[in-house]
Amino acid sequence: MQGNRKLSTWLSDIGAQNFAIDAALRRLYTMLPVKVVNVEQPSPTDQVGFVDVMPLIKQVDGEGSAVEPSVLYRLPFYRLQAGANAVIVNPQPGDKGAALFAMRDISVLKSTRDGPVQPGTRRFFAAGDGYYLGGWLNDAPERYVMIDDQGVTIEGVAKIEMHGADTTINAESSCTINAAGGCTINGDVLINGSLTWTGTAQGKGGARARFSGGWENVGGSVTSNGITLESHVHGGVEPGGGITGGPR
Repeated sequence: MQGNRKLSTWLSDIGAQNFAIDAALRRLYTMLPVKVVNVEQPSPTDQVGFVDVMPLIKQVDGEGSAVEPSVLYRLPFYRLQAGANAVIVNPQPGDKGAALFAMRDISVLKSTRDGPVQPGTRRFFAAGDGYYLGGWLNDAPERYVMIDDQGVTIEGVAKIEMHGADTTINAESSCTINAAGGCTINGDVLINGSLTWTGTAQGKGGARARFSGGWENVGGSVTSNGITLESHVHGGVEPGGGITGGPR
């Protein structure tokens, strides 16, 4: 604290008291900008884990020289969660955010994850009792979910995987699926409405197609095993009540 002393500090009782108050306040931790250096998380979907962080602002000694900060260990990190429902975006090394410090010792609470508990010590606003809140001063994201007046955009992801007993997509206007590599549906398909396609339709692997309720062809021709329905002829035709030969 030598560097915080001024000549006026010792000229009056008020100056000395102000110095003592200032020194006490400097021992209180409230918030620090930090960078994540390690993440303690058993699996991505496990309960909220902890991070080790490095303060991004150096301290200053009595001579005015910068002092390298020390790592703060095992700060619980924040997750948007209510009950058993959560949006999981776990922190990664290199992320920047804020370390917020509790007014009481939280070491016992970190172990039990429930309370009320008795504080482990009498310390308050200490560096060992921080929480990590991420998302500050970070670089532009490469993958994101953006919600604005234009709608919801999911961008940059290599894979989107959804699980649910029932999944419904409601589109008041239209729905478009663009799949350069094709689209695979594993299961039966029921279409309540008209079906229109502009390419070819085929039963893969020799699968059979069956239609009920009639089939109408408008424009073009219908071909079965190389024989065209509209233009094929029958051989062996004789006048009278005979039966025509097979199509050819």
